[in-house]
Amino acid sequence: MNMNKIKDAESLHYMPVFSRDSLVLERGEGNCLFDINGNKYVDFVAGIATNILGYNHPEYTDAVCAQVKKLMHVSNHYYTEIQSQYITRLCEASGFPRVFLCNSGAEANECAIKLARCYFKNHGADKTILYAEGSFHGRTLATLTVTGNTAQHERYSPLPQGFKSFKYNDFSDFKRNLTDDVGAVMLETIQGEGGVRPFSNDFLVNAYALCKSKGILFIVDEVQTGMGRTGTLFSFEHFGIKPDVITMAKGIAGGIPMGACLASEEVGTAFSLGDHGSTFGGNALACAAADKVLEILQNGLLERAAQIGEYFGNKLAHFSKYNFIKDIRGMGLIRGIELDTKVPAAAFEGKLREKGYLVNVTRGNTLRFIPPLTITKEEIDGLTCALDSICANTNA
Repeated sequence: MNMNKIKDAESLHYMPVFSRDSLVLERGEGNCLFDINGNKYVDFVAGIATNILGYNHPEYTDAVCAQVKKLMHVSNHYYTEIQSQYITRLCEASGFPRVFLCNSGAEANECAIKLARCYFKNHGADKTILYAEGSFHGRTLATLTVTGNTAQHERYSPLPQGFKSFKYNDFSDFKRNLTDDVGAVMLETIQGEGGVRPFSNDFLVNAYALCKSKGILFIVDEVQTGMGRTGTLFSFEHFGIKPDVITMAKGIAGGIPMGACLASEEVGTAFSLGDHGSTFGGNALACAAADKVLEILQNGLLERAAQIGEYFGNKLAHFSKYNFIKDIRGMGLIRGIELDTKVPAAAFEGKLREKGYLVNVTRGNTLRFIPPLTITKEEIDGLTCALDSICANTNA
């Protein structure tokens, strides 16, 4: 099937919710993707921070194929050895004793919201959840409500009640909104979809301390920043804090759909039998994939990701010499370059694709770089060389 037939089929049958690039991908190898015409692209999107081992990683592929031949899914009516093995490894690695496994980041965040509400109810109170403007926590009605996109709010109103927002990285506004009705705060340490915008160390440390002093739950969305993306297993580790709840997905199973909500013992036992559930969540195939991902991270990839992330940051810092680049942000292997609005980031994305590099554009005219953790220095050098050539030939 050629590209036109593929595009026609989508136009005819798929609900019109995606704006896709004119690119049909066929296979992957290492950190590269190949289209149906055999063109090669170094991947700095990684399925949106998901394919953290790249493509056709031998240990990962062998583990997944072996599990497919053995057992894929039986539902959570029954125990499986691989799920038991994985949750033990995950809880020990993360330091959180309780976990719920699901299928996506939105589901993990939905679980966190429900868990917080159960916790409040168990203490005889109805509480509000405070979230940051510019955040992105998912596309279900509840997670959309805690996502700082007012246009989407208006389109899907009426939305669930019990949520309010504060200004991104503004501690004074945070304190003003942390009123007696607030029971939990939910945020990302780096707003990935919001333009790769990190919260400052001072904000996170002070916000966490204030919540702890008031008995308010602190929930961190690690969906995009977790699993080694920032050079530590979870991004909150950089700030010396320990949330009550974290959520994760994307890279957790290396490309197989999976998510998780992790919590402290006190909060994680707020659910009662039947309060939450999932048919597919944590099935044998997903757990085998996630278990192998975590094993590979623990066997040296995490340290390597920290080193290569620092290298990448240093390479991108040199682009501050161009006057149309407003900001260079991020940490580890989640980085963003914000361009002046008179220089469309989408045009840069297209030119990089022509040179054999895949990146994507996120909110605020920002080029986002979220490659596999296996990305090499040579591949980073190639990207930055191509980007430098584009910048040098841009009139702004």
